[in-house]
Parts: sequence; C-alpha cells; structure tokens
Amino acid sequence: MKTIPSMEKIFTYARKIYTKKLEKGKNLLELTTYNNISMWWLSNSMFRVFLNKVVIGKIDDKKYRRKFILFYKSFGIYLAFIYDLFLELLLRIIIQITSQKKNSKDKFETKKIMFFTPEVTWRVIKDYKTNKMKKTDSFFDTILETSNMEYIAIGVNVIDLDPIEGLKVFIDKIKNWHIPYRPANIYWSFNVWKKRIQAFKYFSNIWKYLKKDKIFREICIIEEKNFYPQIKDELDFYFYFLYPHAVGYIEMGRNMIRSEKTNLIVLFDEYEFKEKSFLVIAAKLENIPTLALEHAIIFPAHEGYMYEKGEISPIGGIYSPYYQITDKTAVYGEYYKELLTKISVYPENSVEVTGQPRYDVLAYVDKIYSKKNFITKYKIPNNHRIILWLTQSHGASEDENNNNFKTVFETMKHIKNATLVIKQHPAEGEIYIKMIQANLKKYNINAVLVPKKSDTYELLFDSDIIITKDSTSGIEALALNKPLIVLNLSGKPDLADYVTEGVALGVYQPKDLQTTIETILKDDSMLVKNRKKYVEKNLYKIDGKATERVINVINNLVRSS
Repeated sequence: MKTIPSMEKIFTYARKIYTKKLEKGKNLLELTTYNNISMWWLSNSMFRVFLNKVVIGKIDDKKYRRKFILFYKSFGIYLAFIYDLFLELLLRIIIQITSQKKNSKDKFETKKIMFFTPEVTWRVIKDYKTNKMKKTDSFFDTILETSNMEYIAIGVNVIDLDPIEGLKVFIDKIKNWHIPYRPANIYWSFNVWKKRIQAFKYFSNIWKYLKKDKIFREICIIEEKNFYPQIKDELDFYFYFLYPHAVGYIEMGRNMIRSEKTNLIVLFDEYEFKEKSFLVIAAKLENIPTLALEHAIIFPAHEGYMYEKGEISPIGGIYSPYYQITDKTAVYGEYYKELLTKISVYPENSVEVTGQPRYDVLAYVDKIYSKKNFITKYKIPNNHRIILWLTQSHGASEDENNNNFKTVFETMKHIKNATLVIKQHPAEGEIYIKMIQANLKKYNINAVLVPKKSDTYELLFDSDIIITKDSTSGIEALALNKPLIVLNLSGKPDLADYVTEGVALGVYQPKDLQTTIETILKDDSMLVKNRKKYVEKNLYKIDGKATERVINVINNLVRSS
C-alpha cells in the first residue's frame, strides 16, 4: 500500500525548494524579491497544496494552463490593458448612474474602514433581530450592523478572474447594501498597468534562467522521483502571471488607500495572493493597520499559517525574506492563538482571542429556530431522527467522492426512522449537485437536499447527528452540543482534531458508518463530557459578545493609526 506523505513532510519538501541556494548563489525567496518584497510568499500556500497533490499523484495534466501561459506570454499581458481599462470605465459608469446617496456622507466622516467582501460571502441570511431575510456580507454582518462604531464602513472587492459573477454581485451590492461599496478595479490606472508590465519583464527574465539551473532541477527530485516537469508548469504560472498580477494589485491597493484616506483594512483569507497583495502588502507600504479575522479552523499543518523561525518577522515586517502577516489576527479561541504563536511563529502581540462574531447568534438559537417548523418545511416525519451531512465534495478526489456517496446512501438504507439532510459547501459547483441528485434517484432512502445557501445554524440546531470531514461547521455543531461524526475515507490523516480530542467519532472505513450512527443515536455520553472544554478552548465564549470584542480591537487599531 502506498504511503501518503503528511502535510508536515510536504512543508519540508517545499522549504527545501524555496530555501536551497541555487547556481546564482540565491534561493527562490531572494530571486522572487521585487521592490524588497519576496513575492514567493504570495504563492507559497498554493504551492504547498500543489506539491501535496503532485507527490501523491493526484495532480491533473493542466494543458489548459500551459495554453493560457503561452497566450499570456505572447500578447495576453497587452490585452490585459484593454480589459482593465474597459472594466474600470464600465464600473465608473455604473456607479455614476446609480449615484448612491449613501456614499454622499463619506466626506463628513474622519475614519474609514475597508472590509474586503468577496462574492462568496454575499448572500441572503436571516436578520436574527427582525427574523427577516436580508442580503448582506454573511461574514462581517454582525460587525457592520453594530450602531456604536466610530467609523464609516466601506466594502471593497476585486472584480477580476470571474468578471460576470463579480459584476452581478457588484450591482446587487449597489442596490441592496446599506454600506458604501467600492469595486477595487476603479483604482486601476495606467501606472498600475505600467508597473505590471515592468514586473512581467523582470520575472520573465528571472524564470528564463532559473528553470535551466541544475541545482533547481535536482531539488525537484522528491522521494527519488523527478517532479521537475510538473513544478516547472506550476512556476510558469507564478512567474509569468501571478507575480506581475500581484504587483498590479499592490499598486491598486495603494491607490485605493490614498484615494479613500483609509484608516484600517479588515479582511479574512489573508494568506491568499489577492488579499495579501492588494490589501496586506499595500496597507503596510502605506502605513495603514490591517486586521484579519479567523474564517475557518486552523490546524497544525495549515498551509496558510504554519511557518518556521526566520520566516515571519518578530515585529511583523513585510520586507524580504519575511512572510507578510496582518498587524492583528483575531482568532476563535486560545487554542488557535497557541497554534499561531507557539507552533507557527506569529509575534505574541499580533494575535488576539475574541471569539467569532458570526457565532454570537449561537447563544440565542433556541429562541430563533423551531424544529417543528423545520420538519414541516421539508416534510420530514415527526418520529424521524435528522442526520445532517455537510458535504465537502469540492476538496475531495473523484474516488473519495464516489466512496462517500455510496457509503452514506448505502448506510442510510439500514437506519430506521431517520432522514438524511444534505447541505453542500457554498464552493461546490454544478457537477456535485448532479452527483447528489443521481444518487438520490439511485437509492430509495429518506433524504432532503437543501439549497446551498440554507441557514447552516438552523440545520445544525434541528439535527440529531452531524456528519462532516473537517468543516468549520463541525465546531459550530459542537458549540450547539450536537453529536459529530468525522467521515474521512481519503486514506489521509484528519486535518481537524475533532476525533483526537474526543468530541467526535471517526469513520475511516465504509462498513463502520452504520454502527457509528446507531451507537450515537443510542447514547452519545462518551462525547458530551469533552464538548464543553473543547468549545471553551477553541471558541473562547459563546456569550453573544464576540462582535463587541472585535469592534474593540478595530477601534484600538483605528486610534493607533
């Protein structure tokens, strides 16, 4: 049986690739340094994910990417000028036509906070105060709704790689959002494109010589197998597209900060290249503080957060060779602070425990939701136990997905008086909906596929058992004192610590799911005793005051700026 390398091993392989001195006498961190900033860090988390896939043989032959890079090298970079100019003009015209009155008050405010609000977090959610549905940014809503803020909040996002969806959400925000919204592309300028061209030429020349380097070719041999062709294709994308693109993002971000006289930037997913370049690096260069809110569970082998001594500046600096972090990171609980400051090397004063503002509602769920209304809505029999399956199909291989579907559906055939409720991850595409629908037709079981944008907290509150792999919703289930099953048929170790901490039962073989469900339905006392301690360690307090704590951090950063 093939041994699957751990993510810690993958990190070691990756570090060897970016720290090894090459024939030029420099390593990748140094060779990708541009304007004294190591651009490698903008690609490091995606490179770690890529390397993990390629080593275990799960990487696809990316012919489409090779064709894209060939096109982009030839004249795509110049067509990008036309595209960016057109998009900037179009967005300004739309803004002019809509002429939002809510923007007119900006000039009377002295403090401005920019919230990075991507398309994926824009959705219909329940306003728990009015019990009505509303369109808003689901991640930052509780903060943006707080009336005692000492600033005006402005939403911002980059409309770029998915312009159709981006334009749809932009127009929706202009029409329906109570706060001003700025598509970042309006801060594009000829100078942004000029700097992107300069960066394209610089990185093209560096890569031209680097890919011929003998030492570089040698370090692409991992576990006695030569991965140079795959790594070369991946780095083609970084050097020809991603790094020059990021230089443009940095300049757009700086233009935005100057134009809006921004006092603070608040974001999540801060380790992705768009957020890190457009917001984190740009803000640091303009001496503007940044705050990142933990958006999902962090684990000891998380590709976006785990770094070694010497890779993060002790004072949070961004210049080479350091990985760029935000000034403050607000985390769910003490466990995550320990991970970042003790296992990783974040400075102690850069991480604050606040709890997650989105979870403030969990303190009041019994007053908000009704199981009777839920089962009536979905026509679930009164005597049925509800088993909620939170799928994560977009992050699994085809084999694992097929195994998951077969295991869950086959098992449910044998569970009496139970209904399976299936909730997809928001990032899952149309292909996975079709897979679920095909299995629903194939198996004669009691099952409900709810919309992807359903209220997850309602589903968790009204369910008797929750099945997931490593979803953040697992910890939300625990906060609601719900039994949790980790279904991991990948052959890899669990990323989340739910099972090792004794708050979930793990299923690693298809035959074990039925027994596990039946055991929990009879008695889950073996899990109950560990939940409270786990929730306190990982979520600090479910007291409805995390929003207040985050706003205190925000106000302190604004005052200090």
